Amino acid sequence: MFPELVRAGGRRRPKSADTDRVPIEVLWLRAQAVAAALPAFSVRSAKRLRQAARGTHPRRRAGPGDSFWQFRPYMTGEPAGLVDWRRSARSETLYVRQREWETAQTVWFWVDGSPSMQFRSRRDQDSKADRAALLALAAARLVVAAGEKVALYGTHSHAAGGSYGLSRLVEAIDRMRHHDSPPIPEPHDLPRHAQLVLIGDFLGESAQVDEALRHLVSLDVAGHLLQILDPVEEDFPFRGRISFESPETGERILLDRAEALASGYGHRIRGWTAHLGEMCRRSGWTHSVHRSDRSPATALLALLSLTGQSL
Repeated sequence: MFPELVRAGGRRRPKSADTDRVPIEVLWLRAQAVAAALPAFSVRSAKRLRQAARGTHPRRRAGPGDSFWQFRPYMTGEPAGLVDWRRSARSETLYVRQREWETAQTVWFWVDGSPSMQFRSRRDQDSKADRAALLALAAARLVVAAGEKVALYGTHSHAAGGSYGLSRLVEAIDRMRHHDSPPIPEPHDLPRHAQLVLIGDFLGESAQVDEALRHLVSLDVAGHLLQILDPVEEDFPFRGRISFESPETGERILLDRAEALASGYGHRIRGWTAHLGEMCRRSGWTHSVHRSDRSPATALLALLSLTGQSL
């Protein structure tokens, strides 16, 4: 597949500025601005957003004979009124009591933190990592505005809503951005009817990515794959003698006539992207591709409209 031809995030040297990260405070402000620029869509999609995390199942509300109570550990920063003191008195742990329907409306985000995501081909555009974080935060802002809950997949044990849920997500994404992570997440159990949004370039070793995604799409959740690519990763505009380096392994490849590989490269990257899309389609997931040189609003609209059947 593609990674064997030109490693994920392969780039011209030197590009020391490629590892610069936009401060999370700036990304959060930009994310709020992107979300706020879609007021009509946000209002129109509020009902869809609520239906999204429920899937096709109606919300189960408490009633006679319908008390589906669940307990989870209390998280620092949550209102003290959420604590179930009777249950907590039986142990040294504070517990929060929730009904099943209260834990069903959740959207879980995962943002690729692998080294290839730090790539950007131009100094005046976002790195793939910054754009992925921006889109996750903007989408989360709309989800929470619709009354739902959010969490970072693989980090949080439960989802949360309101300003607490958003601030917790911002902090978790910021921590994640400062540590390298695998190019695809490990499968973790999620609540029934949850949504899972994966944002990354998905350009690791093809066999590894393929196997990991097959495990993820087998989860009983609605999933959405948002693939972030730098424009040169789609267009391959290089000519002449150019050295590429893998940010994942440090491996280098020197091309005397880079343009000679443009056609074969284009065929393989398009084939890989189509493969990801087909895998998602067969599993009932959605898949979209976003170039980091384009407006983040276009990716957000694409994500929300593609998942409109579910988001």
